[in-house]
Amino acid sequence: MKMQLVNLLLFSDKRKNFLLLLTEGPRNIDEILDLLQVSRISLLPHIKKLKEEGLIIQNGEVYSLSIIGNILVKKARPLLDVVSMFEENDLFWSHRKLDSIPFHLLKRLGDLKGSQLLEPGLTHGFDLFPELINHFTGSSKVILLFSYFHPQIPSFSLELAKRDIQVQLILSRDSFDRFSEDFRDTGEKILAKKNASIFVYVGAPLEIPALIAISESALLIGFFNTKGRFEGQYILNFEPRALSWGNELFEYYMGRSEKVCSMDCSDCSSDDQKVSHDL
Repeated sequence: MKMQLVNLLLFSDKRKNFLLLLTEGPRNIDEILDLLQVSRISLLPHIKKLKEEGLIIQNGEVYSLSIIGNILVKKARPLLDVVSMFEENDLFWSHRKLDSIPFHLLKRLGDLKGSQLLEPGLTHGFDLFPELINHFTGSSKVILLFSYFHPQIPSFSLELAKRDIQVQLILSRDSFDRFSEDFRDTGEKILAKKNASIFVYVGAPLEIPALIAISESALLIGFFNTKGRFEGQYILNFEPRALSWGNELFEYYMGRSEKVCSMDCSDCSSDDQKVSHDL
């Protein structure tokens, strides 16, 4: 790829958004202007450059990607997505500890494009984050991972289970020990529900994110900062590919977790240690 083509693809938001729009199919110029919220006069110079380089084809008032343009944009899209994702919340991402994410998902970090950054206010300092309640209690299935302990985790998980929501809860070893010590009865009630399970991650706490919560329609995830501290910041995403990414991440940690049979002990038989995901 010539440097000029790299510049065309990466160094103009108007060209980038225009090309990404055309990956969905041919578009009429009026539709393009409306969707991109730009003026004709500001877009025409970019269209001219893209036509000169053979990346787009014009047929009257309709534009589409050329074969070369389609190949280049699809190859560049993961990079464009991850750049956009970092730009959306650059201060957040630049200070997060991301080595807990397996490499095959780290390469697809752009799937989290469009995330909202959430920071709980002082009024919620002792509560579970409101978004966790609002977007998860109405789902039919919820998967949760906590590597830190919050005193409302037990009651929240039990409430989900009582609503016949399918619940899978992964805890770090330290979190489980705290759960078992201070909320044993609640834990046993959760384990007694056929639609709920608890697991313990067998690695070190900093090898997993601070929080992963996924419902049928929302992904909420929090990471430790580069110093290994959790600052109470989360990202929230409702996009299908972000949910798919989050589910794959959860499955990765599930494969490294042991099923809890009793709040007295998380070491079950070998057949139960690696669980199926058919909850």
